Amino acid sequence: MFKVVVAEDHALVRQGISMLLSTTGGFELVAETALGSEVDILVGFHKPDLLLLDLALSDSSGIEVARKVKKIAPATKVLIVTGNVYPGSVANAFAAGADGFVLKHEQGSELLDAIQAVLAGRRYVSPQVAKGLDNSSNARVANHGMSQTLTQREQQIVRMIAKGGSNQEIADALHISVLTARKHRQNVMLKLDLHNGAEIAAYAIQSGLAEAPDIDSNL
Repeated sequence: MFKVVVAEDHALVRQGISMLLSTTGGFELVAETALGSEVDILVGFHKPDLLLLDLALSDSSGIEVARKVKKIAPATKVLIVTGNVYPGSVANAFAAGADGFVLKHEQGSELLDAIQAVLAGRRYVSPQVAKGLDNSSNARVANHGMSQTLTQREQQIVRMIAKGGSNQEIADALHISVLTARKHRQNVMLKLDLHNGAEIAAYAIQSGLAEAPDIDSNL
């Protein structure tokens, strides 16, 4: 029996995975959670063979969770099961130690193929994910080109907004005035034709800026 932990913030998805594993046989679901902060505790206690991990947990990034899990339990296979793929998501997940990547809306048979592959020691990327990465390559190049029009400070502002930083938090972290932080945000939106913080955060993920290291920042 392979022991499995599921980290997913949607209860219906967790229930669906549980039903799939119980129907298939050979798996024991030893724990499940919606919180990224609980994953390393559960993995450390149960020492599962497999962690099924969403990228967008309610309190943390699945990328960071994967990285922590691989440090405390390198033998545990980590299969990303997520709803969306952005340019850089797959590369960042594998860099963090993930063993496979599959989408939630694919068939149960696809998830089982992915599970069997990673448990056998093979890296797995579902065909639909691979196709999406191919289709997004041109868009990623274009986004990268757009990011070059931003100053170094504006790129830093984009990364901090993607982390949820408010104008006040950004001002405090960078030791600038709130008015200056607000002006930087406005300049970013004008240059990139974006309209709010959510769009800036999405751009940061799509362009790869969100994963770049910050300098002179406490966010």
